[in-house]
Amino acid sequence: MVTLSQVAKVVGLELPVLRDIFSEKPDVSHPKDLLDKVYATAREMGYDFKKLRIGKRMNVRKEVLAELTQQIEAHPGWKRKEILAFLTSARDMVDRVQRRSFAE
Repeated sequence: MVTLSQVAKVVGLELPVLRDIFSEKPDVSHPKDLLDKVYATAREMGYDFKKLRIGKRMNVRKEVLAELTQQIEAHPGWKRKEILAFLTSARDMVDRVQRRSFAE
């Protein structure tokens, strides 16, 4: 079984940097070519991405983006203000559900 440490060594990164990339921390950004290299190397080495639940997160993101795209396409007259209002409303709904469902 391939470990994060092994992938980090092959790519030439410190383990904490690789963890940041795989956990997709929103406050950390890396060049696209580095991300491509990291993911390609991990795939080639046989790293099991299910351990990180990355596949599930990506599917959720894809579904959210598809829904947002449909809403925006369904309202061709929306300007930036209306799009931002819709996005804010959707985010607020998620926040309310999270507060109710998950203890702090």
